[in-house]
Amino acid sequence: MYLSESKFLRMLTLCGLYVAQGIPWGFVTVTFAAWLATPEHGLTAKQIGPIMAVASLPWSFKFVWGPLMDRFTLPSLGRRRPWILFAQGMAILVLGSMLLFEDLPGMVWTAAPNEGAFWTTIYKLVPGPLAAMILLANVFVSMQDVAVDALAVDLLKEEERGFANGMMYGCSYLGTALGGAGLGFLVARYGIRAGLLGQAVLLFLIMLLPLLIKERRPAGDVGPSADGPTRTATLSATSAAPAAAIDFGETPYRPPVSSLQQASLPEHVTSGQQPADSVLKNLLKAFSLRATILGVFVALGVKLGIGVLTAVFVDYLLKDGGWSQEDYTTVTGGYAVLLGLGGSILGGVLADKIGPKPMIIVSSGLIGVLWIGFGVHPSSLQSMSQVKGMLMGQEFLLSVLSVSLFSLFMSISWPRVAATQFTSYMALMNLSTTIGSYLAGRLSLNYSIPQLLIIAGILQVAMVAPVLLIDPKQTRLVLGDT
Repeated sequence: MYLSESKFLRMLTLCGLYVAQGIPWGFVTVTFAAWLATPEHGLTAKQIGPIMAVASLPWSFKFVWGPLMDRFTLPSLGRRRPWILFAQGMAILVLGSMLLFEDLPGMVWTAAPNEGAFWTTIYKLVPGPLAAMILLANVFVSMQDVAVDALAVDLLKEEERGFANGMMYGCSYLGTALGGAGLGFLVARYGIRAGLLGQAVLLFLIMLLPLLIKERRPAGDVGPSADGPTRTATLSATSAAPAAAIDFGETPYRPPVSSLQQASLPEHVTSGQQPADSVLKNLLKAFSLRATILGVFVALGVKLGIGVLTAVFVDYLLKDGGWSQEDYTTVTGGYAVLLGLGGSILGGVLADKIGPKPMIIVSSGLIGVLWIGFGVHPSSLQSMSQVKGMLMGQEFLLSVLSVSLFSLFMSISWPRVAATQFTSYMALMNLSTTIGSYLAGRLSLNYSIPQLLIIAGILQVAMVAPVLLIDPKQTRLVLGDT
């Protein structure tokens, strides 16, 4: 069975691997966070915030994996498959190793070690062995994400890409629901070890897809294809033997890629080799315009509020709000995620029809108003039904906002360095969430939940201002389309 010869296998494998990316995220940010916040474990927002921050931190720097994956591979196993298997296998080992420890909450440092400034700094970033394990696991999950995106670029046909991108993005939400609501149910009923074991089993089952299904038919092996007659595999005698040609055993081929898919690969893969100094100069030129500079500010600020509130709310609801662990994981990891899936689809359609800017302005403004409304009416936080409505509403609006931001950032990215520039915007959005999670602990000591809602809401509404000043066409008008 070869991915290059079957559309069904391509879709199944890519979607399955995106589910695998969502499972650890849902487990850590919903199920595990809720378990740690239960009264018997006693962790506060000050400790939970950094744990959630380290879960998102590797995604802010995942662009570093692209050059390594393009440079090093094992031709006998395929171009992307070795990296996918390695990354997912290591993530399973790290996450599964938590089963070996009896007292996981005890692996969270509650105070900085008295061993000098270095360990105090480490404590602020990675507060203890548990956070370090979550950080390491997400390093490998982010690595798998880059490898899967690269596999999609390599194998998807032109007419498959739009549908495949939508399905893959949706399957990441499905994985989050499995990790949040699904594993949350296991943990609530049978304990944290059942959840950890369930997560490892799910990830291993999904890993069977790239383990059993190869990318392409070996060089010289001509056989029937589910997508049509198999081409004879040859190596171009006039080529400079790029890695893709050697690994695939066929004539060198650079498939055209969409803007979203370009974002997963370095520029030299998607548009030909460029000298390093030329890429740097083009990047500096690309980020010298008003639209692209404002885009940086938007990307850095747009997820600060949700980063703070996610960390403080899980602590508040399970300790003071009367919520059980199962209540929290069912809503945030189940219903809210499914609404997020619907919002991402709707946001993509509306962004195409009326433009990304109006969608960003409306969705960001509504999120801010929602948070401010609950902040100025603290009594609403005592109603479980109203809080459920807020959590589900914010997830729906955040997904609309995210998809619309993707579209805007594609528009202001210069095609000549689109891969690096667009990936930079995505990394900054992840960094925004990470910063918010780190700030949550400190802010929770000085401000009440209603005050934090008002602060987050004002900041979210303020994000509308730089968006209003962005001209999506400026980059191409000034720098050109190529």
